[in-house]
Amino acid sequence: MMSNDNSEIRVDTRISTDIKVNHNKPDIFVLEKKNKEILIVEVGITNQDLLTIVENEKLRKYDLIANELGIIYKSKTKIILYVMTYDGVVTTYHKKYIKELGIQPSLDAYIQSLVLKKTLESISLERRRGHDQGDAGEVEVERTVEKLIVQTINIWKGKQWTLLIITRAKY
Repeated sequence: MMSNDNSEIRVDTRISTDIKVNHNKPDIFVLEKKNKEILIVEVGITNQDLLTIVENEKLRKYDLIANELGIIYKSKTKIILYVMTYDGVVTTYHKKYIKELGIQPSLDAYIQSLVLKKTLESISLERRRGHDQGDAGEVEVERTVEKLIVQTINIWKGKQWTLLIITRAKY
């Protein structure tokens, strides 16, 4: 937990409330003390078939704690999602969420490239271990992801970025 006079940020930490809440451990919790605003940020990486389901499920799961925290802290609450597929696909709401988080499109593209890179590493690791040998579909996915990463790296060549999911906290 990090805290100062303006903000409090908790990452992957249980949050106590007056009532029992099952989903009380958001990925990122930000309390902006002066603005009296609470942000609950949930991050998710999934497959394309489950993308909208995961997005809706995360909103539903954290709605109760958002309401409770609003009452406890007498603050406005907002649930913001950062959900994408393992190959970088996002929903139509993604643009709204990154705007609310203050994430520039260039940083969003960089995050997507990291997701793609981790996907490729995961596929490559499974291949080295001998899993799914000869699966033509997986080979095609691996090649596609590899091409996307190379394209993204070429765009970002020579630039260094510090990845801060929450840019609104005043530290």
